[in-house]
Amino acid sequence: MSNRNSALCKVCHQIDGWLGSSHAESNARWNGRGKNPWTNNDYQTVAENGCENCHRSHTAGRHERLLKYVFEEDNCLACHSGNVSSKNIETELTKRFRHSVQNYTGVHDAAEDFRTWNVPKHVECDDCHNSHQSNGQASAGGSRVSGANKGVTGINSGGQQVSMSQNLYEICYKCHADNNVMRRFPITRQIDQLNTRMEFDLGNPSYHPVVAPGMNPDVPSLLSTISVNSIISCTDCHNTDNPAGPKGPHGSNYEFLLARNYDTADYTMENSQSYALCYKCHSRTSILNDESFSEHKKHIVDQKTPCAVCHDPHGVSNVQGNSTNNSHLINFQLTVALPNATGSLYFQDLGRFSGQCFLKCHSVEHDPKMYP
Repeated sequence: MSNRNSALCKVCHQIDGWLGSSHAESNARWNGRGKNPWTNNDYQTVAENGCENCHRSHTAGRHERLLKYVFEEDNCLACHSGNVSSKNIETELTKRFRHSVQNYTGVHDAAEDFRTWNVPKHVECDDCHNSHQSNGQASAGGSRVSGANKGVTGINSGGQQVSMSQNLYEICYKCHADNNVMRRFPITRQIDQLNTRMEFDLGNPSYHPVVAPGMNPDVPSLLSTISVNSIISCTDCHNTDNPAGPKGPHGSNYEFLLARNYDTADYTMENSQSYALCYKCHSRTSILNDESFSEHKKHIVDQKTPCAVCHDPHGVSNVQGNSTNNSHLINFQLTVALPNATGSLYFQDLGRFSGQCFLKCHSVEHDPKMYP
């Protein structure tokens, strides 16, 4: 019988989520550039090729699971290079900062169990995408997964493995939480923490609203498109730096796969580009008018002190911090904020829009400096 639209395959293989997936329904065609992805038959569209987009029943390059190509990512990039798909993910994966799928082969296993916390370090397309279920549906909002990440395993906010992630952060937690692949801290802080699940824990003194809305009811700097009740996604900050490119943290020209520039070096000249990532959600006008903190402008404009010196963008774990000293994402950068003459280095929250700092910064003693 014909295997058009995987008719022959489906006689024996009943794949969860296949019906309605992009690979089952897409009418995209090869544009004639690069290598023909479908040399084993005469079918013309992704849907017609179906399973044969990735698999070959005889003479498979990668014998395990009968994948067409030896390197896992090649089975995806045969089409996702802009020659069949509308967006070129292959280019994203060549950027300076990227999820380097090309660095690993034969490590990923579809049955790997992250509850054991000893999964070997790797990243492959399958870690974030389920090719049998992936589709073009938009996210339902907040941190909810989109169709592109449908049917992917994850780790929930309680640290338990789930078979189908409902939130994007659950997919990220597989590698950036208890089973952490990160080996260095981006900034030396008073409180160091690489486990992102702990940084976003709802019991924390402060956190960005990825798992749930934030704790602070007063954030006057927020742009009109968001509110204190909003939930954001990991990809609001970690994403392609090309607004016209394929969405997602495949690659970026900014370190840590950031979607926009975020300068962390001391004595940075403030402008719309230096803290573009922050200004994606926080009004630059509001910040420079000191609507949230009475000396924002003095710090970031006059003293050229970057946001990162005071604020830890993910959050501060309640295991290490507390609501008096670490509200408002306060977690000082130790290379800039130093102990004052009496050896003190801390922030103290004194209530709505007020506090005091005990430290030394840019040779200025804070013992304390009170705000406002």
